[in-house]
Amino acid sequence: MNRQITNTIITRAASTAINFLIALLIARHAGPAIKGEVTLLVTTISFFIFFSNILGGQALVYLIPRNKVELLVLPAYIWSAFIALVGFLFLKFTPLVDVIHIPSIAALSLLSSIISIHQTILFAKRQITNANVVQLIPLSLQLAGVLGCYYFFNIHDAYAYIYASLVAYLIGVVASFFFIKHLVNFTGFTQHFTWKDFSHSLRYGLLFQLVEILQLLNLRYYFFQLGLQQGSQYLGIYSIGISILEAVWIIPRGIATVHYVNTANSSEVKQEAERTISLLKVSFALCAIALLAIYLVPQQVYTFVFGPGFSTVKHSMRYLLPGILVYSIWIVLSSFYFGIGKYKQLLISNLAGVAAIVLFSSVLIPPYVMSGAGLAATLSFAVAALLLLVLFMVDNKIALSKLTYSANDWNKAVESLKRLKGK
Repeated sequence: MNRQITNTIITRAASTAINFLIALLIARHAGPAIKGEVTLLVTTISFFIFFSNILGGQALVYLIPRNKVELLVLPAYIWSAFIALVGFLFLKFTPLVDVIHIPSIAALSLLSSIISIHQTILFAKRQITNANVVQLIPLSLQLAGVLGCYYFFNIHDAYAYIYASLVAYLIGVVASFFFIKHLVNFTGFTQHFTWKDFSHSLRYGLLFQLVEILQLLNLRYYFFQLGLQQGSQYLGIYSIGISILEAVWIIPRGIATVHYVNTANSSEVKQEAERTISLLKVSFALCAIALLAIYLVPQQVYTFVFGPGFSTVKHSMRYLLPGILVYSIWIVLSSFYFGIGKYKQLLISNLAGVAAIVLFSSVLIPPYVMSGAGLAATLSFAVAALLLLVLFMVDNKIALSKLTYSANDWNKAVESLKRLKGK
């Protein structure tokens, strides 16, 4: 398998493991209620980061090879600061989170956005290993900080996560700047800036983030409904289950990241479409194996690891298993459309998914709580993924028979992955 993809999958696995350990520490030391509170904070921050990424997100991977990097980066910094300020004011007048956490949320969203900008620059320049290092630095420090709060500073509420995150991401911003400073001619911004280039970047960024925001709603909207209507304890238990299941997505996301970078720098659209199918089938098979392994883990293991307050973790995630599998299709297919700079199909599929999650969560969560949340998510994931698959096949004139497995699929996929590095 291609070294870049392997490196990215390993990095995502390490990131997932670190996030899992943080979740485990919070669950063991603070219980379901605090875990649910932290989950709500993280979800809120993720929404702000997605708005910040309108000018500083993954669209830069497509735009940087076609523009001067400094014309994209400095506006992204300013925009991220603006979103943090607007987010701060927005939360002041809404009951979404506890008012005492609002300054921390605004600060963390800004720091996370800057790290995201720097990481995306490295991806666009094909410095994938450095980009992966930038991803791991703040997460590793965050884990160390949470451990310090629990075992040395005797902090056992949500502030253990907040303090650790503030320190970790501040250091992460400084460290990531040293990785990108030689790639950006900051002094050249005033000489080359034009509003035409800015509007062009804004258009792609808006479309990209519109796709991402709709995806976030599809993936996380029901968290708010489950937490606010049924209580943070249920959300805390359910969030552990979904963290375990979504670890499976490191496989399609690792493949998709490198496939996106290389497709954005390729002119062979038909060839990339055929490669996407090969990658899709292998990703789907590996995800199915991983989910089966997770399903076979006895409930007693989760109780032993997380504590008696999480005795229903396996029950909470049983209806989400097929949804996690089918959504791996969307993840791989989206890397193709992002790479060629076409977002219409992604918008259509995500809009359908959002409509489905709003409908099904309102119908299923009140009577069935966590089981209803898992089933609602599975239905919405299936709507989005299967619709995008149909659009992809129509756009690229791919026959249904191409989706069937053959004896040569694994060899073809591995060979495709090897060729990605040379593109």
